Amino acid sequence: MNNLKLLFIHGAGGTKSKWRKLKVELDRTDILYLIIDLPGHGEDPNEVPESMEEFAAQINEEINSNVIIIGHSMGGLIGIEIAARTENVKGLVLINSHFQLPVHPKVLEKLSSEALFPESFFKASYGQAVDPALLEEERKELYYNSKATIVKDFTNCANYKNGKSKVSQLNIPLLAIYGSEDLLIPKTAEEELLEVAKKLAIEKIDGAGHYLILEKSEELFSRILAFYETFS
Repeated sequence: MNNLKLLFIHGAGGTKSKWRKLKVELDRTDILYLIIDLPGHGEDPNEVPESMEEFAAQINEEINSNVIIIGHSMGGLIGIEIAARTENVKGLVLINSHFQLPVHPKVLEKLSSEALFPESFFKASYGQAVDPALLEEERKELYYNSKATIVKDFTNCANYKNGKSKVSQLNIPLLAIYGSEDLLIPKTAEEELLEVAKKLAIEKIDGAGHYLILEKSEELFSRILAFYETFS
């Protein structure tokens, strides 16, 4: 195995707990990895950044070795930004992500105004055959962060416009993995990414929604492992 470290970055409104099933797979290997809480999320005591660029700048300060970034959803946007800033990023995996993740104004309004996380948006995040027990776990996780943190995350996603140009500048291997039932990323994501990414591979996993990282963790891990092994 190589000495590259895998750096896992969770998505909007999440914490490092979103990677809990992949952590089980990782712990069966000798792969070096780091799973973080984003600034202002979970156990991290800092303020939530005001933009993807600020997220990337803060995390980039902590990267002192060669890494492959694994970013889920908003974590993919942050991964793109970090990869554009440092040569220490040798590869990038975008899971249920893209170079832009628009958020409808009505969704932002619901997130801001309703006391509870919108049920329709919650259910739309998972595939049709999702395990009910997983949904119950995830329902509890909705409140690991404050409402203000969640709203800021989704606002940051809506405001991020630089991803396309940043991806076009990257000259590292990039793997995009999608769930076949993901309703939250743009329908044209694959085609748009193919137009600008230099070294791109695309894979799709059937029967999973936006939380592929939890719904199909074993299959996803096999794809990540295969990508990692190309760097040996």
